[in-house]
Amino acid sequence: MGKNILLLFLLLMFSCQKQNINQTESKTDSTKNSVENAHNTKKSLDYVGTYKGILPCADCEGLDTEIVINENETYRIKTRYQGKGNKNFIKKGNFTWNKNGNTIILSNVENEPKYYLVGKNTLTQLDLSGQKITGSLANDYILAKQPTDTSLETSIDNNATVDLNNRIQTTTVIKKVNPAVGKFALAETKWKLLSLYNTKVLTQGKKENFLKINSKDDRFTAFAGCNTIAGNYIMPSSNTIDFSDVIMTRMVCTNMTLEDKFGAMLVQVKRYKINNELLTFFGEGKKVVAQFQAIK
Repeated sequence: MGKNILLLFLLLMFSCQKQNINQTESKTDSTKNSVENAHNTKKSLDYVGTYKGILPCADCEGLDTEIVINENETYRIKTRYQGKGNKNFIKKGNFTWNKNGNTIILSNVENEPKYYLVGKNTLTQLDLSGQKITGSLANDYILAKQPTDTSLETSIDNNATVDLNNRIQTTTVIKKVNPAVGKFALAETKWKLLSLYNTKVLTQGKKENFLKINSKDDRFTAFAGCNTIAGNYIMPSSNTIDFSDVIMTRMVCTNMTLEDKFGAMLVQVKRYKINNELLTFFGEGKKVVAQFQAIK
């Protein structure tokens, strides 16, 4: 009798252990399949393309947004603040995938959203920590993929129609939008140099010292007494600007102090402000590094 009880006990233990092993293997396989499916997101979805929408904006009517995702893992974002002029702000860089393979992470982005969830023909902006935004405005953070048409140039247009929740851009136009509209917009206006580091600058000779920003090729030209100054610029966000690759011709002049200071000033600029016909450049903090006046 005792032997039968012992045999029954051993059989029950063996059955329980086998069941636990099967359950563990089942959970492992389920987790493995879940991860593999997530990693397949970037392979199974045709994510390459252009996405457009109007995202919520804390200090404007809405943020017109166009994101181009390329197959070589580079991106380009073009944004415009509704109600604050028609200037387009452009940022470029590379992106990586999260470990689940369903979210892209933009490089060269600080203190701004950089996580975007990839869906079927959609790109959803996530919060700063990479979590999905919830609440009544959740759907407003969805960008819609645009039809592919390489024969036309797409851009944000004030008269464009919207579809997804009355917010997704759908119009394709041939004419490129001029991001400098207005009497004294930053771009396409010729600005006369008034002061440099709070020191008044006087014009010497017949040619005025000036700065002109060209929105069509993202470059600028300038003059500060002798040589021609030129370079590139980007506008990461509203009222911010970053000059780079500043170069100048090297004609030998009697006094080149002003243009040397001018070139050094450009790479220090962080923000700008336009008040009527006066343009002010700021460096770190609220330090004024230069002021200009629009040439009418």
